[in-house]
Amino acid sequence: MKPSNKQLLALAIAVANCAPAAVLAQSQPASDSMIEEVVVTASRRAESIQEIPYNITAITGESLKNAGVDDLSKMSQFIPGMQMIDAGARSTGLVTLRGMNVGGLQASENQGGKDIISRYVNDTPMLIDFKLVDVERVEVLRGPQGTLYGRGAMGGTLRYILNKPNTEATEGSVSTELYQNSESDGISSEVSGVLNLPLSDTLALRVSGTRVDDAGFVDYNKVLVEPGVSNDTRYAKDVNTEETTAVRTALRWEPNDQFFAQATYYLQDQKAGGRQAANPEYTGDNYTSGLLYVEPRENKDDLFNIEFGWNSDLIEIFSTTSQANFEGYGRRDQSDFLAILYPFYTDFPQYSTYTVDDNQTESLVHETRFLSTDGNSPEWLDWIAGFYYEETDTLLDAREYIPGWDAYYAYDNGLTEAGTDDLEYWHYSDDTFKERAVFGEATFHASDALQVTLGARYFKQTESVAYDCYVFPMWTGADRDCDTQSGDIDDTVFKLNAAYDFTDDVMLYATVAEGFRRGGLNFGPNLREDEKTYDSDKAVNYELGWHTTLANGRAIFNGAIFRVDWKDLQVGTKSEVAGINITGNGSQGVIDGIELSTQFSATDNLTLNGWLTYYDHGLDGDAPGIDGFDGDAFPGVPNLQANVGFDYFIPVSQGELTLRGNAYYKDEIDTKLNSIGDNDDNETLDAYTVANLSLDYRLDQWRAALFADNVTNEYYFNGGRSEKKYGERGQFYYVGQPRTVGVNLAYEF
Repeated sequence: MKPSNKQLLALAIAVANCAPAAVLAQSQPASDSMIEEVVVTASRRAESIQEIPYNITAITGESLKNAGVDDLSKMSQFIPGMQMIDAGARSTGLVTLRGMNVGGLQASENQGGKDIISRYVNDTPMLIDFKLVDVERVEVLRGPQGTLYGRGAMGGTLRYILNKPNTEATEGSVSTELYQNSESDGISSEVSGVLNLPLSDTLALRVSGTRVDDAGFVDYNKVLVEPGVSNDTRYAKDVNTEETTAVRTALRWEPNDQFFAQATYYLQDQKAGGRQAANPEYTGDNYTSGLLYVEPRENKDDLFNIEFGWNSDLIEIFSTTSQANFEGYGRRDQSDFLAILYPFYTDFPQYSTYTVDDNQTESLVHETRFLSTDGNSPEWLDWIAGFYYEETDTLLDAREYIPGWDAYYAYDNGLTEAGTDDLEYWHYSDDTFKERAVFGEATFHASDALQVTLGARYFKQTESVAYDCYVFPMWTGADRDCDTQSGDIDDTVFKLNAAYDFTDDVMLYATVAEGFRRGGLNFGPNLREDEKTYDSDKAVNYELGWHTTLANGRAIFNGAIFRVDWKDLQVGTKSEVAGINITGNGSQGVIDGIELSTQFSATDNLTLNGWLTYYDHGLDGDAPGIDGFDGDAFPGVPNLQANVGFDYFIPVSQGELTLRGNAYYKDEIDTKLNSIGDNDDNETLDAYTVANLSLDYRLDQWRAALFADNVTNEYYFNGGRSEKKYGERGQFYYVGQPRTVGVNLAYEF
């Protein structure tokens, strides 16, 4: 049931008056009741979050530790308007901002189009669920950020800003965490460490790392022991395990105040045992899957980056170059999907099928920026200009097997062998994407109170596919259906922003900004001509917002109202003839919303924080090409979201004792478009509330924390796939983590 207008108004007033907020800017002792303002670099300049004329959330690394946040899934509870489809370690979680999503909630299997927000590790775009270790802060910009952040920033930008090496002191930390959830038989652990080592007065080395061993909590029912070995089955316990190792090494040379150079290497190696998905209707258990094969996956990301900066009285120059690599290898159970798609395969008495995916990506990214300084610009003008280059090569190899089919077919047809090696389907491709862009923004200070910013980005993108091949050995033998395509696009996006400071503590701003996402090519057998390509989509954001600091710095109340017009939106769909996953374009969509966040130092010991968002969203007109109808709500996007939290400092004779808690509410969501039409492939997932508590004690350099996540053991779904396309056994829901309790011990030196 959707909330009434009176309920929404009451919630908005509660947020404004009782001080829930999302900034999480600080968590400080009772001796200081002022709200600390975080300095951010989202505009490519260092500015207080209250002075930058955007709707931005910033969370410091210290605040992340205080809240027990070490991954993107939990962090999303503290970001207004962020949606995180937590599919577990096996899949890169779908992250959206401001309701901009039209892909079904099936995790990474076929979201449709490219990522709708850009994710950055420092200044390198990198699609990764980053482990939050040794992070200086996280910045989240909502709405299109096309001028400064480019093609992936149509819905917003997520930036991980990492701590830099420094020459001031040898320092570091070590921590260990043990935890267990209510559905797991095992105990999970995480060990982290940081070391900053000055090598000279101008040179410093910083090393950090973490190791996560999660015991899992989802079981698999009647799992085949090994693909193709036997049809014996077993019950697999706590399959969705995670083993992740992440390390970073950074060397920074800073010979003077004007120049620095830094080299960084980052590696994250992740192994997942299976899906964080359950099928309670089929198995009769809330945390058990009905799939026939355990679905492990390994993901490895590594990044080498070199950057330098030079700052003079005339100009500031910053340059960054990165080489990023990704390798992913995993298995998927396709038994029920293929049985529905091609029922004759089930004539094989011991029928089952699985797919092996092998993905590799190599990216070269470079950006150079030039910024004005006080020495070369008049007082009424600030400017930034730069150029960007990216080249990404992607290799895909997906093979689908039906174990035992070769021997069965040969015996049934009087043959020695069938010659297929049980291979039913093989898809492999080589795709290269290139982008060149120039961009700039100029801010005009018309007076001490009024500033106006104009921005633009011109880009040219090319995509060329050396080969994209499909092989169906059980149908056509060794024949290959291969295709080669290429295409390019060039365009320009703009931004206009104006801000007015009524006082030092009250700012009103207005923004019109464009964002875009590149189009692409579809491949597969028997595609129609109109199915072989899909267009770029573009969004225009109209926004009016405010930043206010109240009660002599004890309170912050920020907010925005906005409309996003979204045209030619991309969505995953199926080809008409062969049922291949492809991407199509809808007509247009509209999102109207309000976002409120506030923080209040109620007493010297008590700080309240939280946020609220309300979005009215859906297709504007029918979109028959993607089975969408006028008014269809966007999948995974709730109308209402809210988070409320508190930090209470308990007086003790020695050290500092803090009780913290928050409650996150997410309204009901649809899993696919076509919620209005007759589409039983769409489901409505129930609303839920997750509450977390922790008790943190600090004494000198030591810290100990007890925590309980999902205190009430709320059972909820993030997404899933339907019975219509995958059958009664093959359907599932991505299930949220049950109640988890643990302890964290840390030492800083």
